[in-house]
Amino acid sequence: MIRLILTEVNRVFKNKLSFLIMFLVPIVVVFLTLIMFNSFSVLNTKIGILNLDDDPLSRFTVGTVMSLFRGGTISYVGPNYQSKLLSGEYSAIVIIPKDFSKNLYAAKQTTLSFIPSPVDLQVSTIVYRLFNSMFEDLQGSPFFDPQVMKYLFTSPGYPAPKLILPEKEKLMSFESLLTPIAIFLSAAFVIIAISCSSTTLDRQIKLTDMYMTYNLSGFLYIAAKVIAYSLIGMVESAIACLIFVSIGVYLPVGLLIFLTFMNSFFHASFGVMLSCITDNLQIASLLGVGTIIVSFFLSGMVVPISSMPEIVQTISKYSPLFSVNYVLRKSQIYDVVSAAELIKVALIAVTTFALVLLTGAFNFKRR
Repeated sequence: MIRLILTEVNRVFKNKLSFLIMFLVPIVVVFLTLIMFNSFSVLNTKIGILNLDDDPLSRFTVGTVMSLFRGGTISYVGPNYQSKLLSGEYSAIVIIPKDFSKNLYAAKQTTLSFIPSPVDLQVSTIVYRLFNSMFEDLQGSPFFDPQVMKYLFTSPGYPAPKLILPEKEKLMSFESLLTPIAIFLSAAFVIIAISCSSTTLDRQIKLTDMYMTYNLSGFLYIAAKVIAYSLIGMVESAIACLIFVSIGVYLPVGLLIFLTFMNSFFHASFGVMLSCITDNLQIASLLGVGTIIVSFFLSGMVVPISSMPEIVQTISKYSPLFSVNYVLRKSQIYDVVSAAELIKVALIAVTTFALVLLTGAFNFKRR
């Protein structure tokens, strides 16, 4: 068994380019996510206001809204704002119409024109939805009463509350936020990529025929592959973990060893199972890529679970990537590890392993 595992690992690392790529994948994923996503923490979103209303009330309104944002986020622009939108200097322009104050005095519905920039449209979309959500929350309140607006604009400034997370502030950093993506997802990607065509390739080069000649058990053959790929996944995750620990991200080591193994064990089992059900390398690769894409969206690491349809939320909560991510987050925030959740993670991985043993053994039999 050990010899088979070492043989499988050696086959993967025999190609120097493959070894280099697998070593670089977690490093590249960590640094790309840190660089790209961390830019949101220093996002310099600029929103321009073109005020066509001469009434002082419109300036009070803009001044009040400006006070809700960081200085420089909202500023006035002139009629020639198009070039600033096209260059990306402004994420969006909001136009206040001439009858804005008149409608406010009359308690009528007012409308503001929103013009997004084609540069970083995703940021413009977030701004648009943020403003709409804010206005919807203020609907029916006295906030836009002209008298209230005048008071808010002319009253002295007072310090705003500040949210804190006692003793856990670092958990809300982008480095901590991206930990599961780099640790779990990068390992899953590498494992699926090398395992989804594993047995398919063996059949094409007649290696399985040779194994059967020596009466090698199908269960042993599949188990060796799964364990070998699981160990490779552990190495991938370990590289990412070391990088995060070096930059000060808190990680519960003991729990993380268990979670990274179960994550690797599941994806190795699933990847080998995909390889067992098809004789075509191209189809096996497509199935592997499809699996990673679906797992990525169901994991809750990027797409919020709460924004998914109810049936998809239920499915997501049984996704292995979501499960390991949830257990890790719960431990980081509350210092609590539930035995039931650990059993759930292990059960998903072991069940998948049992399925691949049955599938692989049947596929391995002499034809």
